[in-house]
Amino acid sequence: MTGPGLSSRPLRADALRNHRAIVAAAREAFEQVGPEVPLEDVARRAGVGPSTLYRRFAGRDELVAAVFAEYFEEAVEPLLARAAVDDDPWGAVVRVVEEIARALHHRQGILRAAKDSGAFTTEVALRFIGPLSDLVTRARAAGVLRPDAEARDIPAAAVMVVATAAPFGEDVRPDRWERYRTFVLDALAAEGHRSTLPALDPPPTSEVAERLAGAFAAAGAAHAGPSETDPSHPSTSTPRRAE
Repeated sequence: MTGPGLSSRPLRADALRNHRAIVAAAREAFEQVGPEVPLEDVARRAGVGPSTLYRRFAGRDELVAAVFAEYFEEAVEPLLARAAVDDDPWGAVVRVVEEIARALHHRQGILRAAKDSGAFTTEVALRFIGPLSDLVTRARAAGVLRPDAEARDIPAAAVMVVATAAPFGEDVRPDRWERYRTFVLDALAAEGHRSTLPALDPPPTSEVAERLAGAFAAAGAAHAGPSETDPSHPSTSTPRRAE
């Protein structure tokens, strides 16, 4: 197989070993540190020198492309392949939404690195959207997916699950995950295929108040205008007379 960072000729055993070690180390570093992790740190984690890393990969973008290609081939394509042969179209939709949502939550480093570096190319997008389109067509024909659903609604639904199950940047709680996963999937389901919402664990009243206060404070700070004590602020200036 050839790919980012690999030539068309087979690698020597030691070069192949170094290549795999660097990709594995980069994948771990992107998750633990973030896409901006120094490449020298990646080399150290891989047990090679920086010069060895740069012989295999011309720079960060090429390394990210190799990491993302490996992740896509190991996790994404098998998921879509299983969905394509699943005898239960709705079950396949549910599993794809769930797995994409889990990836968005647990593989943020890899996915952000891929987005920032341009590794998610048109070619990769087609390899992703094509099978999703087939799945959506099959589920609509079976009458289990709403007739106006599109392939792009599937990853969008996964984003919604993560955004609602982990508000304010918190860790996902199982009760929130199950409830809002059901909310989102019901929005995709055809009429007559709705589920009963799982109950939420009741949080302490003080916890709810603190979360809301924090959210409103953050929003207020982001959109704050001039201080009301500032003489130039409209509320402290002389009111205009009505014309």
